Amino acid sequence: MVCMTGGRAVVEALIRQGVDRVFGIPGVHTMEIYDELYERRDEITHVVSRHEGGAGFMADGYARVSGRIGVCLVITGPGVTNATTALGQAYSDSSPVLLISSQNDTEHMDRDVGALHQLKDQLSVTDGCTAWTRRVLDPAEIPQAIADASEYLRTHRPQPVHIDIPTDVLEAEAEMSFDDGGRCADPFQPAPAQMKQAVEMLADAKRPLIWVGGGAAGASEEITGIAEELDAAVVMTCAGKGVVREDHPLNIGSRLRGDDERVVQDFVATGDVVLVIGSELGVVDTLGGKVNLPPRMIRVDLEAPGGDKLYRPTLQIRSDARIFCQDLLRRLREFPAEEKLGAGDSYRSEIAEVQDALDAHPSDDGGLRAIIDVMRQSLAEQDVVVCDMTMLCYRATALYPAYAPNTFLFPRGFGTLGWGLPAAIGAKMGNPGHQVVAVCGDGGLMFTVQELATAVKYRLPIAVLLMNNESYGVVDKNMCARYDRAIGCDIVNPDFVQMAESFGARGRRLEDAAELPAALNEAFSADGPTIIEFRVDF
Repeated sequence: MVCMTGGRAVVEALIRQGVDRVFGIPGVHTMEIYDELYERRDEITHVVSRHEGGAGFMADGYARVSGRIGVCLVITGPGVTNATTALGQAYSDSSPVLLISSQNDTEHMDRDVGALHQLKDQLSVTDGCTAWTRRVLDPAEIPQAIADASEYLRTHRPQPVHIDIPTDVLEAEAEMSFDDGGRCADPFQPAPAQMKQAVEMLADAKRPLIWVGGGAAGASEEITGIAEELDAAVVMTCAGKGVVREDHPLNIGSRLRGDDERVVQDFVATGDVVLVIGSELGVVDTLGGKVNLPPRMIRVDLEAPGGDKLYRPTLQIRSDARIFCQDLLRRLREFPAEEKLGAGDSYRSEIAEVQDALDAHPSDDGGLRAIIDVMRQSLAEQDVVVCDMTMLCYRATALYPAYAPNTFLFPRGFGTLGWGLPAAIGAKMGNPGHQVVAVCGDGGLMFTVQELATAVKYRLPIAVLLMNNESYGVVDKNMCARYDRAIGCDIVNPDFVQMAESFGARGRRLEDAAELPAALNEAFSADGPTIIEFRVDF
Protein backbone atom coordinates (compact mmCIF):
# COMPACT_ATOMS: atom_id res chain seq x y z
CA MET A 1 0.00 0.00 0.00
CA VAL A 2 1.22 3.49 -0.82
CA CYS A 3 -0.33 6.89 -0.19
CA MET A 4 -0.74 9.19 -3.19
CA THR A 5 -3.25 11.44 -4.93
CA GLY A 6 -5.79 10.13 -7.40
CA GLY A 7 -4.01 11.89 -10.26
CA ARG A 8 -0.72 10.22 -9.45
CA ALA A 9 -2.54 6.90 -9.13
CA VAL A 10 -3.84 7.26 -12.70
CA VAL A 11 -0.31 7.45 -14.06
CA GLU A 12 1.04 4.71 -11.79
CA ALA A 13 -1.81 2.38 -12.78
CA LEU A 14 -1.31 3.03 -16.50
CA ILE A 15 2.41 2.27 -16.24
CA ARG A 16 1.70 -0.94 -14.34
CA GLN A 17 -0.69 -1.99 -17.12
CA GLY A 18 2.08 -1.59 -19.68
CA VAL A 19 0.97 1.74 -21.13
CA ASP A 20 3.95 3.77 -22.31
CA ARG A 21 2.21 6.49 -24.36
CA VAL A 22 -0.89 8.64 -23.87
CA PHE A 23 -2.51 11.27 -26.08
CA GLY A 24 -4.30 14.37 -24.86
CA ILE A 25 -4.40 18.03 -23.94
CA PRO A 26 -3.82 19.32 -20.38
CA GLY A 27 -6.46 21.39 -18.65
CA VAL A 28 -7.15 22.91 -15.27
CA HIS A 29 -9.19 19.86 -14.28
CA THR A 30 -6.44 17.34 -15.10
CA MET A 31 -3.36 19.09 -13.71
CA GLU A 32 -2.86 16.47 -11.00
CA ILE A 33 -2.50 13.79 -13.67
CA TYR A 34 -0.23 15.95 -15.82
CA ASP A 35 2.11 16.86 -13.00
CA GLU A 36 2.71 13.15 -12.44
CA LEU A 37 3.19 12.64 -16.19
CA TYR A 38 5.99 15.18 -15.96
CA GLU A 39 7.48 13.34 -12.99
CA ARG A 40 7.31 9.99 -14.81
CA ARG A 41 8.20 11.26 -18.30
CA ASP A 42 11.01 8.73 -18.66
CA GLU A 43 8.50 5.90 -18.23
CA ILE A 44 5.45 7.17 -20.08
CA THR A 45 5.30 9.61 -23.00
CA HIS A 46 2.59 12.22 -23.33
CA VAL A 47 1.68 13.34 -26.87
CA VAL A 48 -0.05 16.70 -26.94
CA SER A 49 -2.56 17.19 -29.75
CA ARG A 50 -4.30 20.33 -30.97
CA HIS A 51 -7.84 19.06 -30.41
CA GLU A 52 -9.28 16.36 -28.18
CA GLY A 53 -10.85 14.66 -31.19
CA GLY A 54 -7.40 14.51 -32.75
CA ALA A 55 -6.02 12.95 -29.57
CA GLY A 56 -8.73 10.29 -29.72
CA PHE A 57 -8.02 9.54 -33.38
CA MET A 58 -4.30 9.28 -32.59
CA ALA A 59 -5.02 6.82 -29.78
CA ASP A 60 -7.15 4.82 -32.22
CA GLY A 61 -4.48 4.73 -34.96
CA TYR A 62 -1.82 3.83 -32.39
CA ALA A 63 -3.94 0.97 -31.04
CA ARG A 64 -4.70 -0.47 -34.48
CA VAL A 65 -1.10 -0.85 -35.61
CA SER A 66 0.53 -1.65 -32.28
CA GLY A 67 -2.10 -3.96 -30.82
CA ARG A 68 -1.74 -2.04 -27.56
CA ILE A 69 -4.30 0.05 -25.71
CA GLY A 70 -4.59 3.61 -27.01
CA VAL A 71 -5.10 6.00 -24.09
CA CYS A 72 -6.64 9.45 -24.40
CA LEU A 73 -6.72 12.04 -21.58
CA VAL A 74 -9.25 14.89 -21.67
CA ILE A 75 -10.96 17.39 -19.41
CA THR A 76 -14.62 17.34 -18.47
CA GLY A 77 -17.24 18.98 -20.70
CA PRO A 78 -15.85 20.09 -24.06
CA GLY A 79 -12.90 17.74 -23.78
CA VAL A 80 -15.28 14.81 -23.53
CA THR A 81 -17.67 15.99 -26.23
CA ASN A 82 -14.76 16.67 -28.61
CA ALA A 83 -13.45 13.15 -28.01
CA THR A 84 -16.76 11.35 -28.52
CA THR A 85 -16.45 11.26 -32.32
CA ALA A 86 -13.17 9.40 -31.91
CA LEU A 87 -14.83 7.05 -29.44
CA GLY A 88 -17.63 6.43 -31.93
CA GLN A 89 -15.12 5.49 -34.64
CA ALA A 90 -13.18 3.21 -32.29
CA TYR A 91 -16.43 1.58 -31.13
CA SER A 92 -17.58 0.95 -34.69
CA ASP A 93 -14.24 -0.55 -35.73
CA SER A 94 -13.47 -2.43 -32.49
CA SER A 95 -10.33 -0.53 -31.54
CA PRO A 96 -8.98 -0.78 -27.94
CA VAL A 97 -9.16 2.83 -26.78
CA LEU A 98 -9.35 3.98 -23.15
CA LEU A 99 -10.66 7.49 -22.49
CA ILE A 100 -9.84 8.95 -19.07
CA SER A 101 -11.63 12.21 -18.35
CA SER A 102 -11.92 14.56 -15.45
CA GLN A 103 -15.27 15.60 -14.03
CA ASN A 104 -16.45 18.57 -11.99
CA ASP A 105 -15.95 18.33 -8.24
CA THR A 106 -18.30 15.80 -6.66
CA GLU A 107 -20.23 18.66 -5.06
CA HIS A 108 -21.12 20.09 -8.48
CA MET A 109 -21.04 17.19 -10.96
CA ASP A 110 -24.19 16.61 -13.02
CA ARG A 111 -25.82 19.65 -11.43
CA ASP A 112 -26.92 22.69 -13.39
CA VAL A 113 -25.04 25.17 -11.20
CA GLY A 114 -22.91 26.92 -13.82
CA ALA A 115 -19.64 25.11 -13.04
CA LEU A 116 -16.77 25.43 -15.54
CA HIS A 117 -16.92 22.83 -18.33
CA GLN A 118 -20.13 21.42 -16.93
CA LEU A 119 -22.19 18.80 -18.74
CA LYS A 120 -25.69 17.89 -17.62
CA ASP A 121 -24.90 14.16 -17.69
CA GLN A 122 -21.38 13.36 -18.84
CA LEU A 123 -21.68 9.59 -18.52
CA SER A 124 -24.69 9.57 -20.83
CA VAL A 125 -22.65 11.41 -23.46
CA THR A 126 -20.07 8.61 -23.65
CA ASP A 127 -22.41 5.71 -22.93
CA GLY A 128 -23.59 5.49 -26.53
CA CYS A 129 -20.09 5.10 -28.00
CA THR A 130 -18.29 2.91 -25.45
CA ALA A 131 -18.58 -0.67 -24.23
CA TRP A 132 -18.85 0.75 -20.73
CA THR A 133 -18.28 3.97 -18.83
CA ARG A 134 -17.50 4.19 -15.13
CA ARG A 135 -17.27 6.99 -12.60
CA VAL A 136 -14.73 6.70 -9.78
CA LEU A 137 -15.65 8.56 -6.58
CA ASP A 138 -12.94 7.21 -4.28
CA PRO A 139 -9.28 7.76 -5.24
CA ALA A 140 -8.42 4.33 -3.84
CA GLU A 141 -10.61 2.77 -6.56
CA ILE A 142 -8.63 4.28 -9.46
CA PRO A 143 -6.03 1.47 -9.79
CA GLN A 144 -8.75 -1.18 -9.97
CA ALA A 145 -10.80 0.80 -12.48
CA ILE A 146 -7.80 1.09 -14.83
CA ALA A 147 -6.92 -2.59 -14.31
CA ASP A 148 -10.51 -3.53 -15.17
CA ALA A 149 -10.39 -1.38 -18.31
CA SER A 150 -7.12 -2.99 -19.38
CA GLU A 151 -8.43 -6.50 -18.76
CA TYR A 152 -11.65 -5.81 -20.65
CA LEU A 153 -9.87 -4.41 -23.70
CA ARG A 154 -7.47 -7.35 -23.83
CA THR A 155 -10.01 -10.13 -23.36
CA HIS A 156 -13.25 -8.91 -24.98
CA ARG A 157 -14.23 -7.38 -28.29
CA PRO A 158 -12.05 -4.26 -27.93
CA GLN A 159 -14.57 -1.45 -28.04
CA PRO A 160 -13.56 1.70 -26.15
CA VAL A 161 -14.17 2.26 -22.46
CA HIS A 162 -14.35 5.45 -20.41
CA ILE A 163 -13.29 6.24 -16.85
CA ASP A 164 -14.64 9.50 -15.39
CA ILE A 165 -12.93 11.00 -12.31
CA PRO A 166 -14.00 14.20 -10.49
CA THR A 167 -11.30 16.80 -9.97
CA ASP A 168 -11.44 16.62 -6.19
CA VAL A 169 -10.97 12.85 -6.38
CA LEU A 170 -7.90 13.35 -8.56
CA GLU A 171 -6.50 15.75 -5.97
CA ALA A 172 -7.40 13.72 -2.86
CA GLU A 173 -4.90 11.37 -1.22
CA ALA A 174 -5.56 7.75 -0.31
CA GLU A 175 -3.79 4.50 0.42
CA MET A 176 -3.46 2.70 -2.92
CA SER A 177 -3.14 -0.96 -3.79
CA PHE A 178 -2.06 -1.70 -7.37
CA ASP A 179 -2.57 -4.63 -9.68
CA ASP A 180 0.80 -5.66 -11.05
CA GLY A 181 -0.51 -5.71 -14.64
CA GLY A 182 0.10 -9.43 -15.02
CA ARG A 183 -3.17 -10.91 -13.78
CA CYS A 184 -5.47 -10.25 -16.71
CA ALA A 185 -7.88 -13.08 -17.35
CA ASP A 186 -7.03 -15.42 -20.19
CA PRO A 187 -8.85 -14.69 -23.47
CA PHE A 188 -11.85 -16.91 -24.09
CA GLN A 189 -10.86 -20.46 -24.98
CA PRO A 190 -12.95 -22.46 -27.47
CA ALA A 191 -14.91 -25.34 -25.96
CA PRO A 192 -13.53 -28.76 -27.04
CA ALA A 193 -16.98 -29.97 -28.11
CA GLN A 194 -17.41 -26.91 -30.33
CA MET A 195 -13.95 -27.42 -31.82
CA LYS A 196 -14.86 -31.02 -32.68
CA GLN A 197 -18.08 -29.85 -34.35
CA ALA A 198 -16.21 -27.15 -36.30
CA VAL A 199 -13.67 -29.66 -37.62
CA GLU A 200 -16.45 -32.02 -38.67
CA MET A 201 -18.29 -29.26 -40.56
CA LEU A 202 -15.14 -28.09 -42.33
CA ALA A 203 -13.94 -31.60 -43.15
CA ASP A 204 -17.31 -32.27 -44.78
CA ALA A 205 -17.20 -29.07 -46.88
CA LYS A 206 -16.80 -29.32 -50.63
CA ARG A 207 -16.76 -25.54 -51.25
CA PRO A 208 -15.40 -23.97 -48.03
CA LEU A 209 -14.98 -20.25 -47.50
CA ILE A 210 -13.14 -18.28 -44.84
CA TRP A 211 -14.53 -14.79 -44.13
CA VAL A 212 -11.90 -12.70 -42.36
CA GLY A 213 -12.53 -9.53 -40.34
CA GLY A 214 -10.34 -7.15 -38.37
CA GLY A 215 -10.62 -9.27 -35.24
CA ALA A 216 -8.50 -11.90 -36.98
CA ALA A 217 -5.43 -9.66 -37.31
CA GLY A 218 -3.47 -11.60 -34.72
CA ALA A 219 -4.01 -14.93 -36.44
CA SER A 220 -2.59 -14.24 -39.89
CA GLU A 221 -0.22 -17.21 -40.10
CA GLU A 222 -2.76 -19.64 -38.68
CA ILE A 223 -5.60 -18.56 -40.99
CA THR A 224 -3.33 -18.89 -44.01
CA GLY A 225 -2.49 -22.40 -42.86
CA ILE A 226 -6.17 -23.29 -42.35
CA ALA A 227 -7.05 -22.03 -45.83
CA GLU A 228 -4.29 -24.17 -47.33
CA GLU A 229 -5.35 -27.28 -45.44
CA LEU A 230 -8.95 -26.88 -46.60
CA ASP A 231 -8.29 -25.38 -50.06
CA ALA A 232 -10.70 -22.71 -48.84
CA ALA A 233 -11.34 -19.44 -50.62
CA VAL A 234 -10.61 -16.41 -48.46
CA VAL A 235 -12.80 -13.31 -48.47
CA MET A 236 -11.71 -10.31 -46.40
CA THR A 237 -13.63 -7.37 -45.05
CA CYS A 238 -11.98 -3.98 -45.29
CA ALA A 239 -10.70 -4.32 -41.72
CA GLY A 240 -9.39 -7.79 -42.50
CA LYS A 241 -7.24 -6.72 -45.46
CA GLY A 242 -3.81 -8.29 -45.26
CA VAL A 243 -4.64 -10.98 -42.70
CA VAL A 244 -4.05 -13.35 -45.61
CA ARG A 245 -1.77 -11.88 -48.25
CA GLU A 246 -3.80 -10.50 -51.12
CA ASP A 247 -1.53 -12.22 -53.64
CA HIS A 248 -2.17 -15.62 -52.06
CA PRO A 249 -3.68 -18.08 -54.59
CA LEU A 250 -6.67 -18.72 -52.31
CA ASN A 251 -7.46 -15.07 -51.58
CA ILE A 252 -10.21 -13.37 -53.57
CA GLY A 253 -9.73 -10.15 -51.61
CA SER A 254 -12.11 -7.53 -50.28
CA ARG A 255 -14.01 -6.63 -53.44
CA LEU A 256 -17.63 -6.57 -52.37
CA ARG A 257 -18.34 -3.16 -53.87
CA GLY A 258 -18.19 -1.46 -57.24
CA ASP A 259 -17.36 -3.25 -60.49
CA ASP A 260 -16.20 -6.38 -58.68
CA GLU A 261 -19.21 -6.81 -56.43
CA ARG A 262 -21.16 -9.28 -58.57
CA VAL A 263 -18.14 -11.49 -59.38
CA VAL A 264 -17.36 -12.03 -55.69
CA GLN A 265 -21.00 -12.30 -54.57
CA ASP A 266 -21.80 -14.93 -57.16
CA PHE A 267 -18.84 -17.03 -56.10
CA VAL A 268 -19.53 -16.67 -52.36
CA ALA A 269 -23.13 -17.83 -52.93
CA THR A 270 -21.84 -21.19 -54.22
CA GLY A 271 -20.09 -22.04 -50.93
CA ASP A 272 -21.42 -24.74 -48.61
CA VAL A 273 -19.63 -23.86 -45.34
CA VAL A 274 -18.20 -20.51 -44.25
CA LEU A 275 -15.83 -19.97 -41.34
CA VAL A 276 -16.24 -16.37 -40.14
CA ILE A 277 -13.34 -15.15 -37.99
CA GLY A 278 -13.28 -11.79 -36.22
CA SER A 279 -16.09 -10.12 -38.15
CA GLU A 280 -19.43 -8.82 -36.94
CA LEU A 281 -20.89 -9.38 -40.45
CA GLY A 282 -22.20 -5.84 -40.32
CA VAL A 283 -24.30 -3.84 -42.74
CA VAL A 284 -21.37 -2.16 -44.49
CA ASP A 285 -19.34 -5.30 -45.08
CA THR A 286 -22.27 -7.44 -46.23
CA LEU A 287 -24.07 -4.80 -48.32
CA GLY A 288 -26.86 -4.62 -45.80
CA GLY A 289 -27.09 -8.38 -45.39
CA LYS A 290 -27.48 -8.92 -49.15
CA VAL A 291 -24.37 -11.07 -49.49
CA ASN A 292 -25.67 -14.63 -49.82
CA LEU A 293 -23.39 -16.47 -47.41
CA PRO A 294 -23.27 -20.29 -47.36
CA PRO A 295 -26.05 -22.07 -45.44
CA ARG A 296 -23.72 -23.51 -42.81
CA MET A 297 -21.74 -20.94 -40.83
CA ILE A 298 -19.15 -21.20 -38.07
CA ARG A 299 -18.67 -17.79 -36.45
CA VAL A 300 -15.69 -17.14 -34.18
CA ASP A 301 -15.59 -13.90 -32.25
CA LEU A 302 -14.90 -12.46 -28.79
CA GLU A 303 -18.43 -11.07 -28.83
CA ALA A 304 -20.95 -13.03 -26.80
CA PRO A 305 -23.44 -15.10 -28.84
CA GLY A 306 -26.87 -13.65 -29.54
CA GLY A 307 -28.02 -10.16 -30.38
CA ASP A 308 -29.90 -8.80 -33.35
CA LYS A 309 -27.51 -9.83 -36.11
CA LEU A 310 -27.98 -9.97 -39.87
CA TYR A 311 -26.80 -13.59 -40.01
CA ARG A 312 -27.44 -16.49 -37.66
CA PRO A 313 -24.52 -18.93 -37.43
CA THR A 314 -24.92 -22.68 -37.31
CA LEU A 315 -22.15 -22.75 -34.73
CA GLN A 316 -21.12 -19.72 -32.64
CA ILE A 317 -17.76 -20.00 -30.88
CA ARG A 318 -16.72 -17.36 -28.40
CA SER A 319 -12.95 -17.32 -28.52
CA ASP A 320 -9.85 -15.29 -29.16
CA ALA A 321 -9.18 -15.63 -32.89
CA ARG A 322 -5.57 -16.71 -32.57
CA ILE A 323 -6.26 -19.29 -29.86
CA PHE A 324 -9.12 -20.76 -31.92
CA CYS A 325 -7.08 -20.81 -35.13
CA GLN A 326 -4.07 -22.44 -33.47
CA ASP A 327 -6.33 -25.19 -32.11
CA LEU A 328 -8.17 -25.65 -35.41
CA LEU A 329 -4.99 -25.78 -37.48
CA ARG A 330 -3.50 -28.39 -35.16
CA ARG A 331 -6.65 -30.51 -35.44
CA LEU A 332 -6.74 -30.23 -39.23
CA ARG A 333 -3.10 -31.24 -39.51
CA GLU A 334 -3.80 -34.25 -37.30
CA PHE A 335 -6.75 -35.29 -39.44
CA PRO A 336 -6.55 -39.00 -40.36
CA ALA A 337 -4.54 -39.45 -43.55
CA GLU A 338 -7.01 -41.98 -44.94
CA GLU A 339 -9.80 -39.39 -44.81
CA LYS A 340 -9.53 -36.79 -47.54
CA LEU A 341 -9.36 -33.23 -46.29
CA GLY A 342 -9.59 -30.21 -48.56
CA ALA A 343 -11.79 -29.16 -51.46
CA GLY A 344 -9.23 -30.11 -54.09
CA ASP A 345 -7.79 -28.89 -57.37
CA SER A 346 -11.11 -28.28 -59.11
CA TYR A 347 -12.21 -25.76 -56.48
CA ARG A 348 -8.78 -24.15 -56.47
CA SER A 349 -9.12 -23.70 -60.23
CA GLU A 350 -12.44 -21.92 -59.74
CA ILE A 351 -10.83 -19.60 -57.22
CA ALA A 352 -8.10 -18.82 -59.76
CA GLU A 353 -10.77 -18.04 -62.36
CA VAL A 354 -12.40 -15.56 -59.97
CA GLN A 355 -9.04 -13.91 -59.37
CA ASP A 356 -8.45 -13.66 -63.12
CA ALA A 357 -11.90 -12.11 -63.61
CA LEU A 358 -11.19 -9.52 -60.93
CA ASP A 359 -7.80 -8.66 -62.40
CA ALA A 360 -9.33 -8.30 -65.87
CA HIS A 361 -11.77 -5.61 -64.83
CA PRO A 362 -11.02 -2.30 -66.51
CA SER A 363 -10.22 0.49 -64.28
CA ASP A 364 -11.25 3.65 -65.75
CA ASP A 365 -11.72 6.07 -63.01
CA GLY A 366 -10.01 9.28 -63.92
CA GLY A 367 -6.61 8.13 -62.74
CA LEU A 368 -7.56 6.60 -59.38
CA ARG A 369 -6.08 3.20 -60.14
CA ALA A 370 -2.83 4.68 -61.46
CA ILE A 371 -2.24 6.47 -58.15
CA ILE A 372 -3.17 3.37 -56.14
CA ASP A 373 -0.83 1.16 -58.20
CA VAL A 374 2.11 3.54 -57.91
CA MET A 375 1.52 3.97 -54.16
CA ARG A 376 1.60 0.18 -53.70
CA GLN A 377 4.81 -0.11 -55.75
CA SER A 378 6.43 2.65 -53.69
CA LEU A 379 5.78 1.13 -50.29
CA ALA A 380 7.24 -1.85 -48.47
CA GLU A 381 4.92 -4.67 -47.43
CA GLN A 382 4.84 -3.58 -43.77
CA ASP A 383 4.34 0.14 -44.49
CA VAL A 384 1.00 1.54 -43.39
CA VAL A 385 -1.67 3.33 -45.43
CA VAL A 386 -4.16 5.30 -43.32
CA CYS A 387 -7.30 6.30 -45.17
CA ASP A 388 -9.71 9.14 -44.73
CA MET A 389 -13.16 9.14 -46.28
CA THR A 390 -12.31 10.06 -49.85
CA MET A 391 -12.82 8.59 -53.32
CA LEU A 392 -9.26 7.27 -53.70
CA CYS A 393 -9.64 5.35 -50.45
CA TYR A 394 -12.99 3.88 -51.43
CA ARG A 395 -11.37 2.39 -54.52
CA ALA A 396 -8.26 1.41 -52.57
CA THR A 397 -10.32 -0.83 -50.28
CA ALA A 398 -10.66 -3.13 -53.28
CA LEU A 399 -7.64 -2.30 -55.44
CA TYR A 400 -4.79 -1.72 -52.97
CA PRO A 401 -3.19 -5.09 -52.14
CA ALA A 402 -2.30 -5.52 -48.47
CA TYR A 403 0.30 -8.10 -47.56
CA ALA A 404 0.20 -7.92 -43.76
CA PRO A 405 -2.55 -7.20 -41.19
CA ASN A 406 -3.05 -3.67 -39.89
CA THR A 407 -1.22 -2.09 -42.81
CA PHE A 408 -4.36 -0.67 -44.43
CA LEU A 409 -6.47 1.35 -42.00
CA PHE A 410 -9.88 2.71 -42.90
CA PRO A 411 -12.60 4.32 -40.72
CA ARG A 412 -15.05 1.80 -42.06
CA GLY A 413 -18.10 1.69 -39.85
CA PHE A 414 -18.57 5.17 -38.43
CA GLY A 415 -17.00 6.77 -41.50
CA THR A 416 -15.46 9.79 -39.81
CA LEU A 417 -14.28 12.56 -42.11
CA GLY A 418 -10.94 13.92 -40.88
CA TRP A 419 -9.76 10.66 -39.29
CA GLY A 420 -6.83 10.14 -41.65
CA LEU A 421 -4.17 12.62 -40.52
CA PRO A 422 -4.40 12.19 -36.72
CA ALA A 423 -4.82 8.42 -37.03
CA ALA A 424 -1.66 8.36 -39.17
CA ILE A 425 0.20 10.24 -36.42
CA GLY A 426 -0.87 7.57 -33.92
CA ALA A 427 0.01 4.82 -36.40
CA LYS A 428 3.51 6.21 -36.93
CA MET A 429 4.08 6.38 -33.18
CA GLY A 430 2.78 2.83 -32.81
CA ASN A 431 4.88 1.49 -35.68
CA PRO A 432 7.93 3.79 -35.90
CA GLY A 433 10.02 1.33 -37.91
CA HIS A 434 7.80 1.57 -40.99
CA GLN A 435 6.59 4.34 -43.27
CA VAL A 436 3.09 5.78 -42.92
CA VAL A 437 0.99 7.45 -45.61
CA ALA A 438 -2.24 9.31 -44.83
CA VAL A 439 -4.58 9.50 -47.83
CA CYS A 440 -6.99 12.43 -47.51
CA GLY A 441 -9.37 14.50 -49.55
CA ASP A 442 -9.34 18.28 -49.31
CA GLY A 443 -12.63 18.24 -47.42
CA GLY A 444 -11.49 15.69 -44.84
CA LEU A 445 -8.03 17.16 -44.31
CA MET A 446 -9.51 20.50 -43.28
CA PHE A 447 -11.50 18.81 -40.50
CA THR A 448 -8.30 17.99 -38.59
CA VAL A 449 -5.57 19.94 -40.36
CA GLN A 450 -4.45 21.48 -37.07
CA GLU A 451 -2.85 18.13 -36.21
CA LEU A 452 -0.23 18.84 -38.87
CA ALA A 453 1.32 20.93 -36.09
CA THR A 454 1.47 17.82 -33.90
CA ALA A 455 3.32 15.91 -36.61
CA VAL A 456 5.73 18.84 -36.96
CA LYS A 457 6.29 19.04 -33.19
CA TYR A 458 7.20 15.34 -32.98
CA ARG A 459 9.15 15.41 -36.27
CA LEU A 460 7.18 12.59 -37.82
CA PRO A 461 8.02 11.89 -41.49
CA ILE A 462 4.45 11.15 -42.51
CA ALA A 463 3.39 11.59 -46.12
CA VAL A 464 -0.06 13.13 -46.50
CA LEU A 465 -1.31 12.20 -49.95
CA LEU A 466 -3.94 14.85 -50.65
CA MET A 467 -6.61 14.53 -53.35
CA ASN A 468 -7.84 18.08 -54.00
CA ASN A 469 -10.98 18.51 -56.09
CA GLU A 470 -12.15 21.74 -54.41
CA SER A 471 -15.30 19.93 -53.35
CA TYR A 472 -17.03 17.48 -51.08
CA GLY A 473 -16.72 15.37 -54.18
CA VAL A 474 -18.36 12.10 -53.15
CA VAL A 475 -21.50 13.87 -51.96
CA ASP A 476 -21.50 16.07 -55.06
CA LYS A 477 -21.30 12.99 -57.29
CA ASN A 478 -24.15 11.25 -55.49
CA MET A 479 -26.37 14.34 -55.46
CA CYS A 480 -25.87 14.87 -59.18
CA ALA A 481 -26.57 11.22 -59.91
CA ARG A 482 -29.84 11.31 -58.00
CA TYR A 483 -31.10 14.83 -58.53
CA ASP A 484 -29.02 16.12 -61.45
CA ARG A 485 -27.83 18.97 -59.23
CA ALA A 486 -25.90 19.54 -55.99
CA ILE A 487 -25.77 22.04 -53.15
CA GLY A 488 -23.30 22.67 -50.34
CA CYS A 489 -20.48 20.72 -51.96
CA ASP A 490 -18.32 23.48 -53.44
CA ILE A 491 -15.69 24.69 -50.97
CA VAL A 492 -12.86 27.20 -50.81
CA ASN A 493 -9.42 25.85 -49.94
CA PRO A 494 -6.11 27.38 -48.94
CA ASP A 495 -2.99 26.90 -51.04
CA PHE A 496 -2.07 23.58 -49.41
CA VAL A 497 1.63 23.79 -50.26
CA GLN A 498 1.94 27.20 -48.65
CA MET A 499 -0.21 26.08 -45.74
CA ALA A 500 2.08 23.11 -45.09
CA GLU A 501 5.10 25.38 -45.14
CA SER A 502 3.44 27.80 -42.72
CA PHE A 503 3.14 24.91 -40.23
CA GLY A 504 6.82 24.10 -40.66
CA ALA A 505 6.01 21.06 -42.80
CA ARG A 506 6.86 20.45 -46.44
CA GLY A 507 4.49 20.77 -49.37
CA ARG A 508 4.65 19.54 -52.94
CA ARG A 509 2.15 19.57 -55.79
CA LEU A 510 2.31 16.76 -58.36
CA GLU A 511 0.97 16.68 -61.90
CA ASP A 512 1.30 12.96 -62.60
CA ALA A 513 1.27 9.68 -60.65
CA ALA A 514 4.72 8.89 -62.08
CA GLU A 515 6.14 11.63 -59.83
CA LEU A 516 4.82 9.94 -56.68
CA PRO A 517 7.68 7.48 -55.89
CA ALA A 518 10.27 10.26 -55.73
CA ALA A 519 7.93 12.48 -53.71
CA LEU A 520 7.29 9.69 -51.18
CA ASN A 521 11.00 8.95 -50.84
CA GLU A 522 11.67 12.61 -50.10
CA ALA A 523 8.81 12.70 -47.58
CA PHE A 524 10.09 9.64 -45.73
CA SER A 525 13.57 11.15 -45.54
CA ALA A 526 12.34 14.44 -44.07
CA ASP A 527 12.31 15.36 -40.40
CA GLY A 528 8.61 16.16 -40.39
CA PRO A 529 5.39 15.68 -42.38
CA THR A 530 4.91 16.41 -46.09
CA ILE A 531 1.70 17.22 -47.93
CA ILE A 532 1.79 15.77 -51.45
CA GLU A 533 -1.08 17.30 -53.40
CA PHE A 534 -2.80 16.06 -56.53
CA ARG A 535 -5.35 18.32 -58.23
CA VAL A 536 -8.04 15.88 -59.35
CA ASP A 537 -11.53 15.88 -60.80
CA PHE A 538 -12.86 12.71 -59.17
